[in-house]
Amino acid sequence: MLRVLQVIGKMDRAGAETIIMNIYRNIDRSKVQFDFMVFSSEKGDYDDEILQLGGNIYRMTAFKGYNYFRLCEEFRKFFEKYPYKVVHGHIGSLAPAYLKAAKKRGAYTIAHSHATKSNRKLENFIFNIFSYRVRYIANYFFACSKQAGIDRFGNKIINSERFEVVNNAIDSEKYKYTLERHEKLKKKYGLENKLIIGHVGRFSPEKNHKFVIDVFEEIYIKDKKSILMLAGRGIEEESIKKYVSEKCLEKQVMFLGVRNDIPDLMNLFDVFLFPSFYEGLGIVGIEAQAAGLPCFFSEYIPDEAVVTKHVWKQSLKKGASKWADEIIKIISDFQRENSKSNIVKAGYDIENIANELQCFYLNKVGENKDI
Repeated sequence: MLRVLQVIGKMDRAGAETIIMNIYRNIDRSKVQFDFMVFSSEKGDYDDEILQLGGNIYRMTAFKGYNYFRLCEEFRKFFEKYPYKVVHGHIGSLAPAYLKAAKKRGAYTIAHSHATKSNRKLENFIFNIFSYRVRYIANYFFACSKQAGIDRFGNKIINSERFEVVNNAIDSEKYKYTLERHEKLKKKYGLENKLIIGHVGRFSPEKNHKFVIDVFEEIYIKDKKSILMLAGRGIEEESIKKYVSEKCLEKQVMFLGVRNDIPDLMNLFDVFLFPSFYEGLGIVGIEAQAAGLPCFFSEYIPDEAVVTKHVWKQSLKKGASKWADEIIKIISDFQRENSKSNIVKAGYDIENIANELQCFYLNKVGENKDI
């Protein structure tokens, strides 16, 4: 069996982490097993499942900037003790350091970009200071979209034979829409006569939650039966709750927290909003389409994330009122349908992606004994 070390900040229910878990559940674990290096002492949402599936979790010191050289020494000692054959780094500021240490111990190293660059100049500047060198260290490069590859690795790498796009895959069967399922879920939550506007995402600046609230407010003015459901958590959650309160929408906006029933939520919703300022791809957009939802994306969602005819991309510059008008107009005669075939055809079904990645690992290093 080949053990592959996945390196990421913390295994919570977020985009990149969920993608890794989707793959982990679907690989042949008699041939390839995942272990995880994380940078948090706190328990992650997926930690229990990782242990149940046979993975190990190694906890490193959280990166604070000033402790960079201390962490470099931790990486050196770690890979001396655990000489992994494959190390898959889900690129972060520390990627050059841990991939370099792994490579010195003979590992085949992969840098994986899950995001396009931020529109915050200072954030990009700091990230690039630490992460830029990964271009000269990793053996191979993955990204969730071409643009995510360009922004993190540059044109030279993405046009080379050492790069490929790995689609953010989902188990499309779990999201399959039927009218019966939709109505059953509405009845379960007592929302039979409601228009449910939905959003799933971490409460962080790039997700643009204030705009979600503004659009919903405009919809609510025109349709008093509408409600907004927000799933996720994050640093901006309290400020968004305050914003909702200021608009006197507390009874119309539901904060759902972190959920393990996203396929059901996507089938419960009537509309999906996705007005992010930037996304590597936006796995929740694929999930929403898999559930047959009418989806309203900002112009910053990559074109690769549009895989059905039920996506409308709009500029954020149009403003919340124009977004609301467009949404109301489109859903007035929208016919929802099962979109699983579109997801499979576009290459976003997990079974194929997991098999391709498993073959990639094994072909690069061959069948290895347990480490």
